[in-house]
Amino acid sequence: MFTLIKESKINAAIPDQGSISNTINISRSGNVKDIKVSANITHPYIGDISLKITAPSGKEVILRDREGGAADNLINTFSGDLLVGLIGESAKGDWTLTATDNATKDNGTLDSWGIEVDCDTYNNHKAEIYIPELASDQILTSEQACRFSGRILETVIDVEIEHPLIGDLVVSIVSPAGTEVLLHDRTGGSQNHLKAQYSGSQLTGLLGEKTEGTWTLKVKNMHSSNNGVLKHWKIKFHYEPEDDLKVVEGIGPKIEELLKNAEIYSYVTLATTTPEAIKAILAAAGDRFKMHDPGTWPTQSSLAAQGRWVELNALKEALDGGK
Repeated sequence: MFTLIKESKINAAIPDQGSISNTINISRSGNVKDIKVSANITHPYIGDISLKITAPSGKEVILRDREGGAADNLINTFSGDLLVGLIGESAKGDWTLTATDNATKDNGTLDSWGIEVDCDTYNNHKAEIYIPELASDQILTSEQACRFSGRILETVIDVEIEHPLIGDLVVSIVSPAGTEVLLHDRTGGSQNHLKAQYSGSQLTGLLGEKTEGTWTLKVKNMHSSNNGVLKHWKIKFHYEPEDDLKVVEGIGPKIEELLKNAEIYSYVTLATTTPEAIKAILAAAGDRFKMHDPGTWPTQSSLAAQGRWVELNALKEALDGGK
């Protein structure tokens, strides 16, 4: 038996008197022996909320049906008899959670949800959880998707692997942009358990990379006689949001590119950059950019950063090319 655990962090609004659905895909085969579904919902009146889970086969199970009355928020894991109808289902495919707000007035968000599935024996040695031998000429790859857009300021990666000789292993992380950083390079000798956290200078190659997209952990077994198991890995970011700077009157696609090349990615950063510093960036790009006057750009960015869109639009209407 093996266990699959996946989580989706989405922070999406649940429409009043409407529904939102989110899907987690399981790529490995196996029949469900046990299953747990977790949900994290922010809502001031959880008695408005109903939840259901839909298996890849289309079979549906109601997880909750407007219980809880006026209580705030929902952080819960559903298991046991409630989900017995999914035992024996195929794990492979799209699992969909649907959250419905059955009343008006109160707004809420589906912050995250996850699924934990115990499956019967997997009949294909190429499963993601198994680390293939060198002779098989394969590299284990495990993917995680990040849906938040920003630029990395700091990264922390946790990895746990069971293997008879962790000195046989080469482990690396690949960013959505294709940047590959080595984490573990055949160290540890005959130890049989790799449980490590990677951070700091070892991951400086990822600084400034975009967070959004698919992150891939790669594990290569450099010996032909030992198998291992990838137990767990996760990646955590400290990041700066990457905003659409073209919202600012006077900034077009090319100037936005110049600013982001100068590591000005967000409204907050632009709001705290002086017009003189912006002028220097423009001047360094050539004469065609010297004519632009960034005098109001920090003020506009400050309004955008605070979400004061009405005031920003009023200011933009009074401007001529950002001046």
